[in-house]
Amino acid sequence: MPDVDPYLTALAAAETPAEFSTVTNQLLDAAEPLLNAVVDYLATAAQWRRQNRGAAPGSAPRLLRDAASRILTALAMAADADLQILRAHYDPPPDLDTLLKQAQASHATPPTPPGQQPGSGGPRR
Repeated sequence: MPDVDPYLTALAAAETPAEFSTVTNQLLDAAEPLLNAVVDYLATAAQWRRQNRGAAPGSAPRLLRDAASRILTALAMAADADLQILRAHYDPPPDLDTLLKQAQASHATPPTPPGQQPGSGGPRR
């Protein structure tokens, strides 16, 4: 199990979303081998002596399988949260009012087709 104290210290010192992301990804990378081993164990335990065959909801085999699945889901959720933080800071959604004004302005004066100059009377044949 990785010691999380250095990650907590680095997280407290992080000042930008990029620094936050770096610390978060380093922790997830360090924990991934252990968590994958736990997932593999739980999945195997759920199948012990084929007790998973026809197992009822809420039974031990189903709970073990669900626990394995939720560990993987938690890792995916953490990675998604990290990505959302980065996108919100470095690639914010456009301002809808500005986009609307730009769209209205572009409809007022249609662009000139390529190869055609204003007042040229259109394409030559």
